Amino acid sequence: MPKRRLKTNFAVNLLYPSVRIAVAFVTIPIYLRHVGEARYGVITIVWILLGLFGFLDLGLSRAVTNALAKLRDAPQTERARALLTTFGLNLGIGVIGGVVLYVFGGFLLKHFISVPEALGPEVAGSLPWIACLLPLTLVSAAGAGALESRELFLLVNLIQTVAIALAQVAPVVMAVFVSPSLTVIIPTAVAAQAMGSIAVLFVVHRLEGPFSLRAIDWGEARKLLGYGSWMFATNVINPALGSADQFIIGSIMGVTAVAHYAVPMNLVLRSGAIPWAFGRTFFPRMSSLSGDAAYGLGARALSTMAYGFAAICAPAIILSPAFFRYWVGADFALISAPVAQILFPGMWMSGLSFVGFTLLQSQGRADLTGKLSMLEFLPFLAVIWVLTSNFGIVGAAAAWTLRCTVDALAIFWASGIRRKDLLPLLPPGALLVATLAIARFLGSNNVLLDLLVAALAASASVGLSYLLSEEWRKLLLGLVERARGFGGSPATRAKPPPPINTNAQK
Repeated sequence: MPKRRLKTNFAVNLLYPSVRIAVAFVTIPIYLRHVGEARYGVITIVWILLGLFGFLDLGLSRAVTNALAKLRDAPQTERARALLTTFGLNLGIGVIGGVVLYVFGGFLLKHFISVPEALGPEVAGSLPWIACLLPLTLVSAAGAGALESRELFLLVNLIQTVAIALAQVAPVVMAVFVSPSLTVIIPTAVAAQAMGSIAVLFVVHRLEGPFSLRAIDWGEARKLLGYGSWMFATNVINPALGSADQFIIGSIMGVTAVAHYAVPMNLVLRSGAIPWAFGRTFFPRMSSLSGDAAYGLGARALSTMAYGFAAICAPAIILSPAFFRYWVGADFALISAPVAQILFPGMWMSGLSFVGFTLLQSQGRADLTGKLSMLEFLPFLAVIWVLTSNFGIVGAAAAWTLRCTVDALAIFWASGIRRKDLLPLLPPGALLVATLAIARFLGSNNVLLDLLVAALAASASVGLSYLLSEEWRKLLLGLVERARGFGGSPATRAKPPPPINTNAQK
């Protein structure tokens, strides 16, 4: 497949997270205004629970993408065997997991999270909806994996974009015009997400069908589970580590503090659209490449992402106080903006780790990512608890960034990324540290000054990328040449006509 197609896939995979960010910008302030900070904190915890129980996928959606990418030109019956087996496993596990989610979620929110007593009935009424969504979510994740194995990213992104837009907008509309109760908001969001899942399965049936239950093969199941078993460990521990801070905050400080932490965290995680799109785009391609070719692709992507993502994170650190002040209010910004500033460097490191993570899993070494996650779990739970207990939500943010940094370094080592490939990461990393230090001296009152410093930070990242990254130098020079071509006069843009061959005319 030509290189241009890979870039196109990457751009397409930015569609879904970009729309998600845009919709969140509009809906979160309305949520906070109409449902209150306590309810928003509960909503955050409930969706985290659904995400955590996604571990019951057992790594099968990733495994089926890997398997189908290798079977791209195989007969339909071979592809159907892998896909139907995954569907059967995920459906059965999802039904059992839904029951466990309902019981465990109610117990957790009742005994371990400080939920206002008045919200108890609303929480109890919303959990059955989340439990029912889980089986459908697991099955549709495998369906999306089938589409991605064919690199049909535009199709799957369009479906997911419409679904997430409905899942974020429809509950806000219901909260404003019907009721802010969780028993109204959460079922509305669940129905919207279910529609997206059904659409994915419909498209998969059209492309991969016809299906027969006889295609389910337990031998194929053992093969998929063998790949996905270590993915299971990763899918359990990584979401648990990523969400432990919010559960610990809820336990120590209450759900209102969760809202003050969750809003900047969600914003920072949305900025991870670029590394997320990288992983989604490159995984099927790396799965079909040999080890050396996959490593070469990953090494080039690492340098490219380091500078490109720094050009987003550095200005974001500077602009966070002003942004939160005008987005959700001065009082909220005073508490939440410092959290966002500390989280952005961690998000940058987490984004870089996607390269090593994708490289390892595409080459069948999901066991290494699983083992690293297991080693990190208990130490970082302790770090998060200590820092949150002593420094509140700012301490939780520092713990999260520390975890992302250590995790990225460990993944680089495990994936065999050489020291010379890591040296280009030092300049953009130093830029982020310097930006974080400068941000401590800036406030949110002088917006023009913030914008100026943010522009300088972005320019510094672009300048460093031109000087130190060959991939970015080629890209920037290409953009300049295109700009000259579009920007010149018609006379300068037009190509001269070919010379007339007078001998041929004679």
